[in-house]
Amino acid sequence: MKRRQTLITLTIAAAAVAFILYVGLANWGGKAETVQASSIQLQELGSEQQVTVDFAEKPTVISLFTSWCTYCNEDAPKMAVLHEKYKDRLNLIGVNITNRDKLSEVRSYVERHNLSYPILLDRDGSVYSQYGGSGFPALYFVNKAGEVIDAIIGSTDLETLEGHFARLANAP
Repeated sequence: MKRRQTLITLTIAAAAVAFILYVGLANWGGKAETVQASSIQLQELGSEQQVTVDFAEKPTVISLFTSWCTYCNEDAPKMAVLHEKYKDRLNLIGVNITNRDKLSEVRSYVERHNLSYPILLDRDGSVYSQYGGSGFPALYFVNKAGEVIDAIIGSTDLETLEGHFARLANAP
C-alpha cells in the first residue's frame, strides 16, 4: 500500500515538473502565447504612497512573496544581487502578499535581506490573484509591451534566475 502511494506521488510530481518545464521552455521558444500583464497600483512599503508600475519604462520582473515563506527567504539574497546587477536595464518590483503576512515582518524581511528595490503591499491579495495565485515566490517577467513572457513559481538557483533576468533584459 505504501509503495503504491509513493509511486502515485512520484508520478504526480514528475508530471507537474514536466508541465512546468514545458510551459517555461515554450514561453522562451516562442511556442506559447504571451499574456498581457495586469496593471499594478499598490501602496509602497517605505513611503506609503500609491505606486503604479509602468511596464513601458523598462522590462519588469514582478516578485510576489511573503516574509514567512522559506523559499522566499532563500531567494531574497539572490534577488538583491540580481537587482544590483540589472537595475539599469530592468525594473524589479517586490509585491508582498500582505493579507497573508504581518507588516512588521515584511519590514524585517526587507531590512534583513537588504532589499533596495520597491516593495509594494498587496493588502487584499488582488494582485496575487490576478497573476494566478499559484504559490510563492512567484516571478513574472514582463517585457516593455506589458506582456508576461515567462514565469517562475518556486525557488530556484541563482544561475537559473540570472538566465531569466538576462533574457528579459535582452528581449525586444
